[in-house]
Amino acid sequence: MFISNLEWRMFCTSMRFYKKHGYWPNIRQPKTFNEKIQYRKFFQKHVLFQTCSDKYAVREYVTKLVGDEFLVPLIAVVDTPDDLEFAHYGDNFVIKANHDSGSVFLCRDGQFDQNYITKRLAKKLAENSGEKRNEPWYSQIQPKILVEQLLVSQDGKLPEDYKFHVFNSLGGQKFFLQVDYDRQTKHSRCIYDEFGQVTDISLNKPSNQQPLPQIKNYTKMVELALKLAEPFDYVRVDLYNLDGHIYFGELTFAHGSGFRKFTPQKYDREWGDLWELSASF
Repeated sequence: MFISNLEWRMFCTSMRFYKKHGYWPNIRQPKTFNEKIQYRKFFQKHVLFQTCSDKYAVREYVTKLVGDEFLVPLIAVVDTPDDLEFAHYGDNFVIKANHDSGSVFLCRDGQFDQNYITKRLAKKLAENSGEKRNEPWYSQIQPKILVEQLLVSQDGKLPEDYKFHVFNSLGGQKFFLQVDYDRQTKHSRCIYDEFGQVTDISLNKPSNQQPLPQIKNYTKMVELALKLAEPFDYVRVDLYNLDGHIYFGELTFAHGSGFRKFTPQKYDREWGDLWELSASF
């Protein structure tokens, strides 16, 4: 029996999905949040998926919608690792690939391994991450390397990042805020509702049930997240807050590629109910 490439990839995805979530997904007629991410990966198209997944091109999108004051200062853009000029970037900077998820290298206080970074980047630039993850919008991006200023607070700490899971529907906008704590030690993750109240949701990491701390300019952060999310039925908007100054991080269209487990599992369906899938356009 002939099996198309699409059906084979969906079957392999379903096998992995079952091992992770404990139920067999209905990708063509999804109900849960993680099923709908799989549906998006295989079937949903949007004219902005590619642009907004490109860490370089998305800067123009952000500028048009909310202004360039929310962009992390850009130091350089190059095409290959050999074009990097480490000696010109100062002591604190970030190097990242624009076409995938995870190729980020923090260079702090002049401490970095130039040879390691260039080798890793060369490998990453040669990979088709969209094909590997079944997230085709990454495959359409022309690979580049970005060098950005490293954001460091007045007390020498890296800023927290705030991940807004935004759902747009005919009934309006609704969001949940994901905040990660103690990444370098006992990594925990809290999910807050749109009123800032901590929920009992654990999303792939244990929740320490920590109340949402006072965040300077938090109302502005919410405003920016909702504005940037407007064109999409669902998107995750990542923002940084550095001593009250808000910076854009990224837009993510397939959170965890659809393999992040909810505890209790009922929230997988509840978030799925919030996500009103739009037709591709």
